[in-house]
Amino acid sequence: MTSHDAPDTEAAGRALDSWLGIARPVEAIGAALESALGEHHAICLTAYEIMRLLSDDGGWTPLAEVCRAVDRSQPRISRLVTQMQDEGLVDRARVDGDGRAFRIRLTPRGREVHAAASVTLVEVLDRAAREDSPVTRLLGARTA
Repeated sequence: MTSHDAPDTEAAGRALDSWLGIARPVEAIGAALESALGEHHAICLTAYEIMRLLSDDGGWTPLAEVCRAVDRSQPRISRLVTQMQDEGLVDRARVDGDGRAFRIRLTPRGREVHAAASVTLVEVLDRAAREDSPVTRLLGARTA
């Protein structure tokens, strides 16, 4: 291997530092969201995503559409929806004419939890936007 073929470890180190300067604050914000939503509302961030989708729709939403929208696997979403149903946050029913497909919708309790969790989510993101990190500009742009 010639010096021309040798990897530029300094450039790689700078690139990694740049990436971690973004990835670590994003991970920390995600962890803060998970913690706050779990502590105050007994839901995870993915459950909140599902509730947001369902609140925008207002009626029944096919489970397959939910899986696509939140970009999670069908088995993972099915397990979470079962938990949400057990907690009274969503109703689930089979799709007419397709015995394997389901549709879901928010319950009145689910709408209440979603509304309260929305306040918590904004509070956590507002706090994160005030911190000094590369993510601050991105979070500040959501209110512009």
